Amino acid sequence: MSQVQDHLKSHPHWQAVESIYHTLESRGYKAFLAGGCVRDALMGNQANDLDVATDATPTQIEEIFEKTVSVGKSFGVMRVIQDGADIELATFRTDGIYRDGRRPEGVVFSSPEEDAQRRDFTVNALFFDLEKDQVLDFVGGQLDLRNRILRTVGDPEKRFQEDHLRLLRAARFAGQLGFIIEDATLQALQKMAAQVKTVSGERIRDEMYKLLRSGYADVGLRIMADTGLMAQLFPFRLRDNAWDSRRFTEIWQYFATFVKKAEFEELQKALDLLKLSAKERKSAEAAWKLWKDPSVFFASRMGEQLQKYSLEYNRWAIAQLSQEWHPKISAVAQAWQEWGAVLPSPFLKGDDLKGQLTGEKIGQALALAYNLQVEKKLRTREEALDWLMNNVDSFR
Repeated sequence: MSQVQDHLKSHPHWQAVESIYHTLESRGYKAFLAGGCVRDALMGNQANDLDVATDATPTQIEEIFEKTVSVGKSFGVMRVIQDGADIELATFRTDGIYRDGRRPEGVVFSSPEEDAQRRDFTVNALFFDLEKDQVLDFVGGQLDLRNRILRTVGDPEKRFQEDHLRLLRAARFAGQLGFIIEDATLQALQKMAAQVKTVSGERIRDEMYKLLRSGYADVGLRIMADTGLMAQLFPFRLRDNAWDSRRFTEIWQYFATFVKKAEFEELQKALDLLKLSAKERKSAEAAWKLWKDPSVFFASRMGEQLQKYSLEYNRWAIAQLSQEWHPKISAVAQAWQEWGAVLPSPFLKGDDLKGQLTGEKIGQALALAYNLQVEKKLRTREEALDWLMNNVDSFR
């Protein structure tokens, strides 16, 4: 058994893929592992997904397998639900004419050799024959993989014109793999950089997220700057394009770090483009605001700091501040831990002020009372009520 198959078999969805392969084979169809999983296995890495390419058509796939999902049937792409796994099956195809810079107007089902020719980069156009335990390479992808070179399949300008997202994918794969972009591919990338603006924000967001999470994100970001992609999408990054490849847990944390040094209008344009969810955007904006001037946060009283610190996105943003802020961070973090990392419910409610205060005065009194409570200057509801009775006149 080859090293490639060893890595493929280590994937948690291998059993499902093997079952799909044998089912297709028993019906007389050809099936190979395809694309990124083969590339990653050759590099000694486990792939995120195991994708299968086959000469079975989408209609035949629906007839053969009990649970299928049509994600792009007209383009030959189906998903098969097998043994709890969701596996993509794509029929070997040749693409028709691209007119919108995104997808072909139609496809013709074809052979593995022809299918390889329509893929984006040589290292992504490899197949693996399970029966023969053999890599099938029709485009020189293995040599490029050994030489750590990213090269389009065929004419670079044609490949990029077909799908403008490939412009950004070139930078992403260079960052993900740590590869050098081949000269002709790089020249086409520079020449056609402006076309990236036709790509939807959702697709840009997904590619940028993959890039920022990659081990060589600084390489990909530098390529974006050098080729003009950055000027088209995120021009503020040209002032400072540094990246230290830190690992985060949430998508908004990567993008908050990415836009950290943007000015307000630049921030808004970037977040508009990236199409984050409302929650993700709010978190990124809060982090940016805190980083812009941390002194505003630490100048407030401890009760207000604790209330802001109770919000997860603020805790994360504060933890990223430079060492000069560490003493102040330690103070609020210690106070937070003394509460068991959960602030208490307020002693006083609006009903406690009925007939005594009205309108915004009620809010002001409750806010101050709660600050005193979380600062442990009011320790019981009775103390809070006494404080209110003695101080209510100061709010009138």
